[in-house]
Amino acid sequence: MSFFGMICVLALCGTSLAAAMMVLVSLPHSPMKDLLVQVVGWLFAILCAIYAISPIDIVPDFLVPIGFVDDIGVAIAGVTSAMAAWRAGKRRAA
Repeated sequence: MSFFGMICVLALCGTSLAAAMMVLVSLPHSPMKDLLVQVVGWLFAILCAIYAISPIDIVPDFLVPIGFVDDIGVAIAGVTSAMAAWRAGKRRAA
């Protein structure tokens, strides 16, 4: 098997796995849904915290009103995703 053939097989397997995950997550009472919301929520909250702390911004802070709106938006998104992850964890534990 060539290198590109192996890449093609890996891409096909990854796509199949992603499609199966989307079906499992879309089921109404799937335990996989709460697990995925919990994991992705905490990861997104951590990434938002890293972005808020880092000196690299999409909108620089020297543009005073717009730069702070960017940081406030990231903080709100991080807190919201952490709250969703917390609620999903409580549902999984119950």
